[in-house]
Amino acid sequence: MEVYQSRIDSFNKPKRIKPPSAKRATTIKWPHPSKVDALAEAGFFWQPTADDRDNVECFLCGKTLAGWEDDDDPFTLHWEKCKDKCGWAASRCGLVKDQDRKGNFVFKDAERLPMSKAMEKSRLATFKTDTPWPHDSVKGHGASSSKMAHAGFVYTPTSVGDDTATCLYCLVSLNGWEEDDDPLYVQSYVNSPHVKRS
Repeated sequence: MEVYQSRIDSFNKPKRIKPPSAKRATTIKWPHPSKVDALAEAGFFWQPTADDRDNVECFLCGKTLAGWEDDDDPFTLHWEKCKDKCGWAASRCGLVKDQDRKGNFVFKDAERLPMSKAMEKSRLATFKTDTPWPHDSVKGHGASSSKMAHAGFVYTPTSVGDDTATCLYCLVSLNGWEEDDDPLYVQSYVNSPHVKRS
């Protein structure tokens, strides 16, 4: 479920659940009129249970949340509950805490700075999914997951086996990584605001 569109699709497809007291399964639909895009972007896919029909699960850390209210923010909730154990919550959902009302980055905590070791570690975790980063199997590949995370990228595949990665700070998404590519050079070339220049 690391593919964003797969997470969206999980909300749009009816599911069959069987309550423990029922003799037969019943088909249900996502019970809320909105939030699907935000939930999917925050890392969640719909995984209903007999007791929690709006239960969602994070594709990376497996955290489940249910009982959604209209004013709940999935980014904030994921961040607050999983910031120390989920790379997606720390790198993607944590951005809500790093921006002012105008959308400008304001880092109040040194560990939240884009090039900090803590943020690099959280980005690296996004490459360690059920479908691993395809270039980690090639020894010496220039776009290994560790080099990608160091350069500021998170893994955002658009299909299984895809190598799309995104910088969450400049919103540049790139794919088609070749063995001699240097992700840090690419980031400086596209003028990403978080790359240190010498």
